[in-house]
Amino acid sequence: RGTWYIRTSREGIRIMPLGFNPKYCVVEELLDKHVLLVRLNRPKNLNSLHLNCHWELDTIWNYFEENNDLWIGVLTGNGRAFCAGNDLKASSGFDSDGDGKTFEGLQERGFKMPPSGFGGITDRRAVKPIIAAVNGVAHGGGFEVALSCDILIASEAADFALPEVKVGLFAAAGGVVKLPRLLGYQNAMHMILTGKRVKGAEAHRLGIVQELVKEGDDVVAVALAMADEINLGNPDAVQVSVEVAKSSYSNATPFAEAVKDQYKTRTSIRWLKGPNMKEGPLAFSQKRKPNWASPEPLPPAKL
Repeated sequence: RGTWYIRTSREGIRIMPLGFNPKYCVVEELLDKHVLLVRLNRPKNLNSLHLNCHWELDTIWNYFEENNDLWIGVLTGNGRAFCAGNDLKASSGFDSDGDGKTFEGLQERGFKMPPSGFGGITDRRAVKPIIAAVNGVAHGGGFEVALSCDILIASEAADFALPEVKVGLFAAAGGVVKLPRLLGYQNAMHMILTGKRVKGAEAHRLGIVQELVKEGDDVVAVALAMADEINLGNPDAVQVSVEVAKSSYSNATPFAEAVKDQYKTRTSIRWLKGPNMKEGPLAFSQKRKPNWASPEPLPPAKL
């Protein structure tokens, strides 16, 4: 059964299509907050993802990137899991959707992942911040999806692990690369080689999680409050910050080179030309809140 895309504003809630009817997610556009809220919605499968899920999420995150009035994404899961990673049943040829359509349309796509990677996000070169609101199990690819977000907010009930080696795989969606950089080599290898499970409080202590939420409290509400805090800033400057930091981190760019090249990015060039650069100092001098404009469209990223 599909789930409608919901758009909310001061005028209330109205139903509208996203070009298609999402099957694996609940998607809500919070216009007043400039936020796209995406809830993975396969609770019986612990929000594990198969190929058609990845393609659906690719389309959703493409929409997010292309809509200039959406400044921040929030990703969470319905039920007791954030995302349990790869749908191993579907990988084994089992119809895990239960409707005969688990593999529909995949032959035309060569049974391949989208270019944006696992969950439509792990290989994405996004400049808008995405907050992971980790409500429960985040294993394998689900953990890697969370690591691909810019900020992690997690419940004490969150459960992180990279158990791929136990099922004959390895964490190839960025886990074996990102985790050692985040935790240090030996700490990361302890998790990677044993599949060790880390609960929310320990993940917070290790630096995986930036904000910890008491079990039973609404982790999405905390993520939306974080989005409000980010949106106090110039959205052009926020996106420059994301692009420069993510590029230098992902490419392991030498410090001096990264500092020199930061003004050459697409977002930096737009920031210099846009109205928000003048609006910030003007609002400060007039002792009022800035009235930020939505950033202009960006030229395509160079691959």
